[in-house]
Amino acid sequence: MLGRILKAILVSCALLCIAVYAVTVEAAKEEPHSDPFRSCVSTECHAPIVDHKYLHGPLVIGQCTVCHAPIPGSEHKFRVLQEDAALCRNCHRPLETEAFQHDPVAEGKCLECHDPHGSAASSQIRISPVAGLCDECHDPVATNKYIHDPVAQGECLGCHPAHGSKEPKLLNASGRTLCFECHDEMDPAANGGRKIHPEKADCADCHWPHNSGYANLLTKPPLELCFGCHEDLKKAMELDEVRHEAVFEGLGCSECHRAHTSTFAPLLREPPGDLCYTCHDELKARVNAARFRHRPVEDNSCSACHQPHSSMHAKRLLAESPSGRYSPYDPARYALCFSCHDEAIAGERYSEIYTDFRNGALNLHYLHVNKEDHGRTCLTCHDGHVSNQPRLIRNEVQYGSWRITIRFTKTETGGNCSSGCHEEYSYDRVNPVQLNAQ
Repeated sequence: MLGRILKAILVSCALLCIAVYAVTVEAAKEEPHSDPFRSCVSTECHAPIVDHKYLHGPLVIGQCTVCHAPIPGSEHKFRVLQEDAALCRNCHRPLETEAFQHDPVAEGKCLECHDPHGSAASSQIRISPVAGLCDECHDPVATNKYIHDPVAQGECLGCHPAHGSKEPKLLNASGRTLCFECHDEMDPAANGGRKIHPEKADCADCHWPHNSGYANLLTKPPLELCFGCHEDLKKAMELDEVRHEAVFEGLGCSECHRAHTSTFAPLLREPPGDLCYTCHDELKARVNAARFRHRPVEDNSCSACHQPHSSMHAKRLLAESPSGRYSPYDPARYALCFSCHDEAIAGERYSEIYTDFRNGALNLHYLHVNKEDHGRTCLTCHDGHVSNQPRLIRNEVQYGSWRITIRFTKTETGGNCSSGCHEEYSYDRVNPVQLNAQ
């Protein structure tokens, strides 16, 4: 009997709870709050709205009615106070004052980029990083092998203001002034006033701002890019038969020249001689070890004899010079040597002023060089760069597979020479020696 009474009581309590719950739910449905002074955000209502790292200011203080107004009546409905950008302008300064405007700004569509409540990114950007948002409208700009650092990091706003600018393409600044904001070493004001190459050009004339298939974000292959301005050099190299290999390898012109500024003209990476020795290290070792140096070598002026880019002459010489051991004598064939040395050094049989290599007045250069068929060339006896013997006399001379040693001794008024070419001969300018050749 007692069990039946307890069971009846429990059933009654359960029915009562169900009835109370039903009444409560119905009351909630019938009387939803629309009190503007109560928060819209609770565990029951709009909780996800505040589940962001960065929140819109009104949400931080729980003032939803800054943007939303309740509609009179018993229904739980609200309206946005104003449409599109008009609502945003109540708090945010007008953004349409710049000469160039971002399309969403010009069209008053703030919500294309911003979430009105909150976001994982600052300024309530809908997508982070911001590059993902930009890609929704703009074609991706990081599609090549080499990518500009701000692009790689998704920092479009590093160069482009989001809303508007006085510069085309929504840039932070004009021309290379923008680039100098990061690359200040290129700014003449920061590098001792050295001029920038090209002096009046925009960085974008040579570099892509976003990405490129070429190193250093170049717009074209290095050599092609340089030839775009240096057309005279391009034409010369197309005509010349002997070209400097370095121009056509690696970074092209940049192997020897700096692209922007340099302490050394013409934009060389190092002083001329030192620059050449970075590749011609064997010659550098010879120069450092030698007792005597040709004057251009002593002056680190390789270009006094050699063209740096190309030439019509062997070894890229500035002018013609016989490269073999024998040559019919013609002053034109010795144009390079005669650009510094007087032509009479080999053109006159007798002389007391043009050369010290004479026996009395007999010009011994004339005897060696000035022949119709087998005249010895300058490089038969002299090294064009350095030597351990006076007057740049070679230590040895190559004849096919035969290497002939030359021993030269210089005296106060003459000298003597012993080689495989002839027996030992002496000469004296003051007291002439009897020579068979005379």
